[in-house]
Amino acid sequence: MNSRSLIVFAIPALVIIGILFGSVFVVQQTQQTLVLEFGKLLRVIKAPGLYFKIPFLQNVRNYDNRILDFDLPSIAATLGDQKRLLVDTFARYRIVDPALFYRTVMNEDGAEQRLRILNQSIALSVLGKVKLTDVLSPKRVEISKTIRDQMNIAAKAFGIEVVDLQLRRTDLPAENSEAIFNRMISERNQEAQEFRSQGDEIAQEIKSVADKERTIILAEATKQSEIIRGQGDAYVTEKAGKIYGKDPQFYDFYRSLNAYKTSLNDKTTTFILSPQESFFKYLNR
Repeated sequence: MNSRSLIVFAIPALVIIGILFGSVFVVQQTQQTLVLEFGKLLRVIKAPGLYFKIPFLQNVRNYDNRILDFDLPSIAATLGDQKRLLVDTFARYRIVDPALFYRTVMNEDGAEQRLRILNQSIALSVLGKVKLTDVLSPKRVEISKTIRDQMNIAAKAFGIEVVDLQLRRTDLPAENSEAIFNRMISERNQEAQEFRSQGDEIAQEIKSVADKERTIILAEATKQSEIIRGQGDAYVTEKAGKIYGKDPQFYDFYRSLNAYKTSLNDKTTTFILSPQESFFKYLNR
């Protein structure tokens, strides 16, 4: 067999092999496949395996059936309390209807472009009804869920299911950060001043009540002490009267000695009195 004969047999063999390879395709476990004929959808294949198609007339388009990640661009939103905020979101989606997906967005680039538009409009609408404190609190989870649910409803028109959406990062615009922080500081200072005023008012009430109770207690104690002192003085006077009444002369002598002790205690004291005065009657004896 010469070379010309080999060429004659080789060309048909190559054509046959090419036709066989062109008519067979494999659907992987992670794929869902569309069979197209001149752009017209013939069938959808979601089960993995080996399949056949008409070569040259039909072609296949594969889509991933796994969950896909997508970083959405930052959004400058005006919140319900008129505060500006930059929001970064992160979405996860999957293709649930490849035929509808092909007819509406064609490929993943087209799908992500539609998701950007949906995210911007829906996120702005939802964030426009909440306050800054809500975005910075545990309510952030509910806000993310609301955006995801609304995006999922809209994305069904493209054969897409939005599985998850998260508000990944929230920042104040640079031009508004300082003003907002100053306003927050002023509000906190005002609240602190109100708390101090309330505390001072309560302290004054407590002090006033305590002073009143103190005055009542001191007055009662003074009253009781005066009563006890009066009873003691009366008792002493009664006893002294009984004792001194037994010997008036001794009582007079005792009082004179106390008077001498008190009057003559200071060495600089000078008396200008007659020696015959009754004051010196016991000294003259």
